[in-house]
Amino acid sequence: MAAPATSSIFDVAHWFVERARFEDSYLQAQKLQRLLWLAQGHYAATYHGRKLMPATFVATAIGPQEPNIYRAYELGRPELPDIEPAPEIVDFLDRLWGRFGHHSTDHLNKLVRAHLIYTEALEKGEGEEISFSRIAQYFKEQREAKPEPVVRGEDGREWKKWSPRAVK
Repeated sequence: MAAPATSSIFDVAHWFVERARFEDSYLQAQKLQRLLWLAQGHYAATYHGRKLMPATFVATAIGPQEPNIYRAYELGRPELPDIEPAPEIVDFLDRLWGRFGHHSTDHLNKLVRAHLIYTEALEKGEGEEISFSRIAQYFKEQREAKPEPVVRGEDGREWKKWSPRAVK
């Protein structure tokens, strides 16, 4: 398995906290947990099963949780050095933030608690670890189950996504 894209989950957590602060908002601990879960899953689905960050998620009554982040952020943001993720990671996190960052904690909780892999783990018992391979598989299946929306012009013709080809 390839090494995670970042060296620590704290790098990603710190990025989310700082992004919220940049937008003059406070990032609740539960919302941070949901964003980390979504980031790990969507990164794996996008980048062929690669981990975004070294992290372990467990099922709790309120949703999937990364216990190290929970412990570290229990009393507020820990004092850690600022480490800016690589530009491609920042680009990915920007897109994820654009998709989920504006949602409320309650909305993200409902969204994530509906994930089958979370409910299956919770049925086994609180604190049950959710394996990364299962996270990657689940998010990949969810991505494949949602076909690209069909976009049509005013004349009814279907628009296709354009990609430039390499020039020889």
